[in-house]
Amino acid sequence: MTAQNQGLKIIALAGMYFITAWSISTVGLPDGFSLPIYLAAGVALGGVICCGARLWPGVFLGALAFNAWFMNYVAPSVDVPVFTMMLTSSGMALAAVTQALVGAFLFNRFVNSSTPLNRIKDTLIFIFLVAGVGCIVSALMSMTILNWGGHLPSEKLVQEGVTWWLGDVMGVLLVAPLFFVFRQPLSFRWTPARRIEVSILLLLFYITSQMVFGDWLQYSHYPLVYLLAPCLVWAAYRFGHPGTVIAILMVSSTAVWGTMAGRGPFTLGPLDESLALLQSYLLVLTIMTLILSAAATEAESAYTQSVRFGRVLDESSNEIYLFDAKTLKFVQVNRGAQENLGYTLDELQSLTPVDLKPDLSLKDFETLLKPLRYGTGDLVTFQTRHQRKDGTFYPIETRIQLSQTEVFPVFVGIVQDITEKKKTEEELAGHRHHLEELVMQRTADLESTHLQLLHAEKLSATGKMAASMAHEFNNPIFGIRNVLEKILRRVPMEENDTRFVRLAIQECDRVAMLIRKVLDFHSPSTDEKEWIDIHESIDDMILLIHERFGMRGIHLVKEYAADMPSIQAVPDQFMQVILNILQNAEEAIPEGGGRVTITTSTKNGNAQIQIRDTGAGISTQIMKNIFDPFFTTKPGVKGTGLGLSVTYGIIKKHRGEILVDSLPGRGTTFTILLPIKKANPAALPG
Repeated sequence: MTAQNQGLKIIALAGMYFITAWSISTVGLPDGFSLPIYLAAGVALGGVICCGARLWPGVFLGALAFNAWFMNYVAPSVDVPVFTMMLTSSGMALAAVTQALVGAFLFNRFVNSSTPLNRIKDTLIFIFLVAGVGCIVSALMSMTILNWGGHLPSEKLVQEGVTWWLGDVMGVLLVAPLFFVFRQPLSFRWTPARRIEVSILLLLFYITSQMVFGDWLQYSHYPLVYLLAPCLVWAAYRFGHPGTVIAILMVSSTAVWGTMAGRGPFTLGPLDESLALLQSYLLVLTIMTLILSAAATEAESAYTQSVRFGRVLDESSNEIYLFDAKTLKFVQVNRGAQENLGYTLDELQSLTPVDLKPDLSLKDFETLLKPLRYGTGDLVTFQTRHQRKDGTFYPIETRIQLSQTEVFPVFVGIVQDITEKKKTEEELAGHRHHLEELVMQRTADLESTHLQLLHAEKLSATGKMAASMAHEFNNPIFGIRNVLEKILRRVPMEENDTRFVRLAIQECDRVAMLIRKVLDFHSPSTDEKEWIDIHESIDDMILLIHERFGMRGIHLVKEYAADMPSIQAVPDQFMQVILNILQNAEEAIPEGGGRVTITTSTKNGNAQIQIRDTGAGISTQIMKNIFDPFFTTKPGVKGTGLGLSVTYGIIKKHRGEILVDSLPGRGTTFTILLPIKKANPAALPG
């Protein structure tokens, strides 16, 4: 709040205080002290509560101005000096400020609500603590100051003090709630029907007020005051707190107006006694109406909340059950449970939870409820099954609590259908089991791969050693051959001896050729393509393996094309492909022998090499993995699982294709297709 705005509010509050005090004084008693309703007290308290305690100067200025005017023009006293009168006025203004601040403190301390009159508890605190106790401050201080200033004799202190206190209480109860009304939004809409209802209510109020305090009836009976009760009840129930406050203010104004005019049921004696009696009546009427309005508002709010809460529960996807704590019979079941179970509410109200839970006996269910019955637990949770009306089952998770707030204690059960949850848990368990199997399989594969790598490393070392030994064998072989040639030339021998020597020389040449083939195959590849003779390269590999074929009874058949062209390839890599496939064919043929057929031809611009064996064949499950690295069906560490993988890589590198056709028990055929390039048969870079 800026200083300018605060100053304007202070001036406005001072003006409101002076106007309300001045207006009510014009209908007061001639002595100026027996005012039936002091509206300015309500203005002061309402302004300080709604706008803050910083507006207290407005209360002080308004009260000071009114008191000075009242004492100077309405009830002058020639025996009191002006200074004393101003001091008295200032003291009474200070009493008004103190009363407003004390009342605001009590309100903020014990009520502190934007809608203070919408609850019975807050309304009672406002009536008896804020208004009743708070207004005692001003009455005590004002009576003391007036007595000290010579304006009030001591013998009238109690009587005038009670009148003053009741006038302030009435002012607070009638005016302060108006500030609350304007501070909060209306709880109803001004529909055409609502306007008609207000018009009828105002008409009824006018008729009854004329009958009670007007001149329509020329006699006075106390029961007539109750004719205004229907108007107040109507306003309280239909228009809430705003309607109640305005109705009470209208009734009070009408009552004061009629009584001052000598009409109505309270004009039974002198005017001061009539006003005192009216003051008591209005106080009781105001208190009862405010409490009635709070009760109506609170009941409507509770009903609205219960309806809203009941609708939420009824529409909940969970099943909600209320069953009697003694008989266990269902009292209330929400719509979600009825639809899921297939029962109507009437059918369920003749059943108990045990009737829906085939896995639990009555004894088992009572055991579960024991912690709730004996107060050793607040919540019971368990999982079981529910049986529908059609006999089907579904898994549930149940939470049960005991409610003691009802006349008859009930158990509240919240049931969740966990069919999807169970399904998900089962799927997760299956996935977890599958993952465990995969981990075990991969662990076994890694262990097998490790052994194969060790074996491959051993084979590599063996190959290196074999190449080294072949190189070392080469010199002695040539030495033996030279000696045999010299013997053949220099030593006369018979014909048979000469033939044996020539045969020995031929065997030396054959051994030397084998050693050369081994060295050529083992030497590192240059990855440079050359024009090679397919048949010659195949024969070189046959030379390395034909001895093993013979030992195992494997018959090798060569079906070479007569006009097979040369192709571009890396020689040692091509020979490695042929050797790998021949070795696999040898291992696939069982004991007892078989046949391996090598066929060459041309097809669609490609050189085609087919190696067909009569071995055990390959199953469909294994076929898809034969080119995977380290995949092998050989027991132990007989194979590395790299032969066909390397073969596949070499063929793809040469822009060729390798195909496999096999059936268990009918042998296997490997088909190699390599492109034929027509060019100058000179060595070309790869």
